[in-house]
Parts: sequence; C-alpha cells; structure tokens
Amino acid sequence: MKHLPILQPTGKLTLKEVHSRFESWRKGKKRGSRIPKRLWSAAVDVCTVHSVNQVSRALGLNHTALKRRVGDTEGSADRQSGSGRDFVELSLGLGAQPVLCGVELESAAGGKLKMTFAGKCRDFDPLELARAFWGWGR
Repeated sequence: MKHLPILQPTGKLTLKEVHSRFESWRKGKKRGSRIPKRLWSAAVDVCTVHSVNQVSRALGLNHTALKRRVGDTEGSADRQSGSGRDFVELSLGLGAQPVLCGVELESAAGGKLKMTFAGKCRDFDPLELARAFWGWGR
C-alpha cells in the first residue's frame, strides 16, 4: 500500500489507517466473529475518497456487502436531507395534448421527405418509411 497520511485534510481516516484498524481487529478476533459496526462505518467513510472496489480489495471485504452499506448510508443521507432519488411521476393532464412526431429524410440525389404526425404514432415504422423513400430492397 502507498504511503498515505494518517488523516485526510478533512479529518477523516485514510485508507491506510482503516486498513491498520482492520488488521488489528483481525489479529485479536475470535473465529467466526462479525466485523464491528465501527469498522464497517470507517470502511464506508473511506469510500467517499476511494472507490468501493479499491476499499474492498485493500481491506479484504466483500465487495457487494460494502457496496450495499455505502448505498444504505447514501440513501439515509438523502432521506434526512429530503433529496431522495426516487422517481415520482406527475400527471399534469398533458395526456389529452396531441403528440407530435416528425421525420425528415434526404436522399443522395437531393430528394427530401418531411412528415409530421399529430397524435399517437404507435403504428408508425420509420425504418419502413426510409426503405420506401430510398428504394431499398427493390
């Protein structure tokens, strides 16, 4: 591991320091014991500077478990700040408005085709229109 300062300028632990804490814990742990919450928390904090992949490799952690914990903290921070990332669809009554669909084609010979459709264009096939205009498949 590269030589890193013990604390980052922000006062947070560095990856090297968190690695040291994990190593100390592993030396004294009982077989089958779970990683303490304080170590998981430190690993998640380091993910604000390093990628989940870098941290999981350096600390010998399960990538998926760390990624889930990082996602859990981001989600709780969003909920606390009120800036959730959930998608909310708003119906503004625009369903009754006509949908406009436009197609413009130009051939190598300079021929131009411009079509605009109002309403729902579900049965419109632009590829079939292009084939007919350019004479493909004759």
